[in-house]
Amino acid sequence: NNFLTMANRRCRKIDAALLIGFCVLASIISLDLLRNDEATPSSSSLKFRRYLKDEGRRRRRRRARRRTSTPSVYSWASNYLRPVTETPEPSKETVLFWHIPKSGGTTAKAIYECLDQTIASRAGALPKFGHDHDEDLLAYHPWKRRGHLGPTYVNVDTTSPAGIIRSEELGLVPSGLADMIFTSFPAMAIEHLYDDSHKGRVLALFRHPVERLVSKFYYLQIATWERTYHPSWKKISVLEFAQKRNNDNNFMVKKLAGKKMYEKVTEEDFRMAVGTLDQRFIVGLMDQMEESIHRFNIVMGIDESDEAKKECMDEFFGHGVEKKNNSHPHPKVREGSAEWKAFAERNDLDIRLYDHILHLFDQQKEIIDSYAKSMAVEEE
Repeated sequence: NNFLTMANRRCRKIDAALLIGFCVLASIISLDLLRNDEATPSSSSLKFRRYLKDEGRRRRRRRARRRTSTPSVYSWASNYLRPVTETPEPSKETVLFWHIPKSGGTTAKAIYECLDQTIASRAGALPKFGHDHDEDLLAYHPWKRRGHLGPTYVNVDTTSPAGIIRSEELGLVPSGLADMIFTSFPAMAIEHLYDDSHKGRVLALFRHPVERLVSKFYYLQIATWERTYHPSWKKISVLEFAQKRNNDNNFMVKKLAGKKMYEKVTEEDFRMAVGTLDQRFIVGLMDQMEESIHRFNIVMGIDESDEAKKECMDEFFGHGVEKKNNSHPHPKVREGSAEWKAFAERNDLDIRLYDHILHLFDQQKEIIDSYAKSMAVEEE
């Protein structure tokens, strides 16, 4: 009995020693795993830890790229427009002017009529001039101005989708007839009118989205000559228009995305709009019209020192003379008012884009100056 008792005690001691040894060994292995010991490459736990570590690095790199990478550009712009970093070649490029309603586009058109630029817009294909069904392109003078021949227009309408398709079929851009194309459909016009062999540039004047919509509300109450004339708006308030009647919200972001006005736009649409404007558009501001037109003239190679051109610039911007003005006087909406907030809530992406355009306008001054220097050297 004594012998068996002693044997059992020894076995228990051996078992305890083995258990302690096993625990120590397990602790060592666990510590090694936590330290990513290369001696145990087959461990699934170790592989998983390494995967998590690598994935963490990848995510950090992706976030960094998103923060620092250049925003994407719409394909119609990257394919058919020249980058703003390239010096213009006016004799080889047809300029497209993105006409944003109530943002100075009509005044810009009048300036370039005076500066003797051949324009493609709506006027050239108006039925009253008899060239709306021509089978060939024609540059002509629809009306006279002060006894002169008047402005030159091409017999197409680039302000409507149907007109853009007709312009494409007639080969407007390849013909080289137009110096400028005016349209409110930039995505469609560029995609259909330009190609790999005929790339262009885009100019545009911008205005604060709320101010633009307020101007539109009052203007279309009296503009009998406009296709979108709305005399019924005289009976409603600005607030009611903003809250219930206006369907022209986030106009800029939608047009760049090629979307209908009833469609919704997203943060991705906004991001693409920013990238497209940054890399492919020359921007101007309605409240800095003279400086904006001066920049556009450099892009188009218009010599403002030419006597006739100087007279035109003085007609619109000269000091000591009565300047031409296309603005329609109307009551203002105060920032922070209920009316302003109603417009702003429905145009948040356009307002953010406009704020970006303000910075872009400042940044592009250096680029435009570099154009002027490079083009002057080429002329020499």
